[in-house]
Amino acid sequence: MMPSHGHGSCPVHANFDPLAKSFLDDPFAVLASLPRETPVFYAPSIDYYVVTRYADIKSVFLDPETYSAAPTQLPLVELVPEAAQILLGGGHKPQPSMVSVDPPAHTRLRSPTARAFTPERVMQMEPRIRRTINQLLNDIDPSSPFDLVSRLTFPLPATMIFSFLGIPERDWSQLKEWCGHRAVLGFGRPMPEEQVLRATQVAAYRRYLATFVASKATVHDDDFTSALLAIHDENPGALTHEEISSIVYGLTFAGHETTNYLIGNLVYRLLEKPERWDAVVADPKLIPSAVDETLRYDPPIPGWRRVTRRPVTLGGVDLPEGAKLFLWLAASGRDASVFPAPETFNLYRSDTSKSLAFGLGIHYCLGAALGKLEARLALEALTGRFPDLRLVAGQKLSFPPNISFRGPQSLWVQVPQHSQMR
Repeated sequence: MMPSHGHGSCPVHANFDPLAKSFLDDPFAVLASLPRETPVFYAPSIDYYVVTRYADIKSVFLDPETYSAAPTQLPLVELVPEAAQILLGGGHKPQPSMVSVDPPAHTRLRSPTARAFTPERVMQMEPRIRRTINQLLNDIDPSSPFDLVSRLTFPLPATMIFSFLGIPERDWSQLKEWCGHRAVLGFGRPMPEEQVLRATQVAAYRRYLATFVASKATVHDDDFTSALLAIHDENPGALTHEEISSIVYGLTFAGHETTNYLIGNLVYRLLEKPERWDAVVADPKLIPSAVDETLRYDPPIPGWRRVTRRPVTLGGVDLPEGAKLFLWLAASGRDASVFPAPETFNLYRSDTSKSLAFGLGIHYCLGAALGKLEARLALEALTGRFPDLRLVAGQKLSFPPNISFRGPQSLWVQVPQHSQMR
């Protein structure tokens, strides 16, 4: 699918497809195969310009007047009319949440959200996060191999964000299922009949949240949704119920998919070379570095999207107004001009805080501190409880078929029997 505007001096990589199995299995091998001198290229498979260089991606994030966030959560493929109609019927607007609106609407939505999402509120969650991790680990029988994703990395962030928002526990499994449909519909390449099925689920998800916010409006609790409703009560024009529902829609998804993959990637990258795991066991002070290095080396959000609002030159390539950009965040973390020896996973690296894994500028991820805290506490608990943990040999990792979220869908680990007998 070629856009109507020309590519000028822009190289076209006809085979580049972030939804191809080879790319999902190992995007870094694809990155290594690209010519070094192509910071921006056009990918017909997705009808996006792919931006790979750290400096260019950073400049896009810091210039919302030139680069709009509008396409961030729009479906990657054009939806069939029936699926689009189902979404609209469920109250799913084309501009679904804070990550995909620009100023001034973005400023108006983010400012009350940030007020409710304070560092204090995040730190208050630490004891609860620790308790949740311990409960999940207590349920594991280390005498046989276990899947770390289903036992820890998936339930932990889902439990934390849903309880943070005040969503009743009886509805958590349904929300997790809806989030899965949302990931495929917005960031994958579903066929027409599958689009209809998934759109029906996403519309139900939207309706549920509208009802949930309405029920909270009458009785406020000590949770994040109630904090947003308190802002509405002070000034109903500052934040409508519909906007609160939209913010909760964003957080129910972003608050667990990304952290699940962050913890999965973190544990995998440490166990991939057992000496890395052993170094962290021997020196727990390395744990924050391990989290930051994973965010650089194998980020849970490998790609994000923008669209140009005017003609602009990026990475030496002239782009027209309306050019869709795929910001390849995973590639920016491997940029040798920013990170020396970028192909090496290095627990002692001092420059990882520069990583663009959580974005930058006005759309910097509000949940970054919470996600990093959950990853750090999970790794502290795992290394403390299972210091000899190892990967189950011979497993083939699989990754979700979408362009924006990446982590193992299962990760089988085991505690060697000799260490259990100590």
